[in-house]
Amino acid sequence: MSKFKFIVVLLFLLVAPIIAQAQHSHGILTPGVTFPQDDAVLIDPPKMVTMSFRVDVRLLKLALYTAEEEWIDIGFKYDPSRKNNSFVLPIPFELPSSDYYIARWSVTDDIRGLVNGEFKFAFGPGAIPPSEKIESRVSDLEEVLPSTGSYRRETLQ
Repeated sequence: MSKFKFIVVLLFLLVAPIIAQAQHSHGILTPGVTFPQDDAVLIDPPKMVTMSFRVDVRLLKLALYTAEEEWIDIGFKYDPSRKNNSFVLPIPFELPSSDYYIARWSVTDDIRGLVNGEFKFAFGPGAIPPSEKIESRVSDLEEVLPSTGSYRRETLQ
């Protein structure tokens, strides 16, 4: 093997893992575990929201909403000095009535950038998974669009 080929192969072997990691870095910033789990149906209302990550992150936002997108103040305060892989936020009060709840979060690890996400849950007698509730809300209406270019005909005449 020539010296040039050897150097090319060596460089490829050194750079390939870095490229592969860069392509999948956002997966590292998604929670490995949440409580409640996404699409969970609980018997009782949760007393806390927890999130665990694979690496230390800064939790920039953790907000709770009803199914109608009404914000529920759960007392989250951003702490710029706190970088951790696990976060627990107590819910010391009764949640307002809703078909389901949406927990939206944002994190950064100061290397890979900002990642946003959400998980949904429901609780109580008769509760169903949020995904089933959302699916039932899908509209049967059909959007009617003009055929390609028809919106320009009046401007050309």
